[in-house]
Amino acid sequence: MTNILIADDNFYYARNLMSYINSVSKNARVCSITMDGKETIDILNKTENIDIVLLDLKMPIYTGIQIIKMLSLKQINKYKQSFIIISGENSLMKDEVLGNDVIYKILPKTLRMFEIINEINNLIKEKENNKLLDKLELEIMNELLYLGYDISHKGTKYLADVINMVYMRGEELMGNLNKYVYPIIAKRYCQSITNIKCNILRATENMYYNCDEQKLMDYFLFQQIFKPNVKTVISTILLKLKKNYIYNFLYYTY
Repeated sequence: MTNILIADDNFYYARNLMSYINSVSKNARVCSITMDGKETIDILNKTENIDIVLLDLKMPIYTGIQIIKMLSLKQINKYKQSFIIISGENSLMKDEVLGNDVIYKILPKTLRMFEIINEINNLIKEKENNKLLDKLELEIMNELLYLGYDISHKGTKYLADVINMVYMRGEELMGNLNKYVYPIIAKRYCQSITNIKCNILRATENMYYNCDEQKLMDYFLFQQIFKPNVKTVISTILLKLKKNYIYNFLYYTY
């Protein structure tokens, strides 16, 4: 269940919005309403289970803009893309707020409540997908670490990104990593394609020389010891990930 905080000094609007959300939403509920900026900051500091904040900008004591500016770094990370601004005060929209990491969307207060619910549901779905993506990244790195890849080696990170990209966009990319995958990874890290490939190759060679031979044979189902090439590493890890239904779901719905 997704917990929502409504921060709005218009009690009747906040109460009606809470009643509507709690009556029609199956996966979200309003757990708190705050009427001023200080109360909002206090509850954000004390409560750990708030997932989404519906924030009015024109509030007593502290405005919505001040509330956002007062968030700690920990809170900014926790509430990244979790604030939905609902306000009729367009004049209060300042550049530092429009581009703030915690803001998912800015909505006019004239928006109908069912449209607000739609935005909340979109945000919930996005958060769920992000959690699955985080799990996928963690599982990929765990597989690489199990084999003995050095996490501090740049090539290990590049390889993890390659595996992630092939998983998410389809294994047909395996046939042409040079054309469709390495250029994107290179652009992401402002490196040349050659640099990306060389670092991945070096990381894989280091893994091979440091990994226990029996573990290597068991993992890749080798009958005798071989040095696996990069494509073998990628395809084997992809196969192991596919056995997990969570990632099958992620692959077909992303």
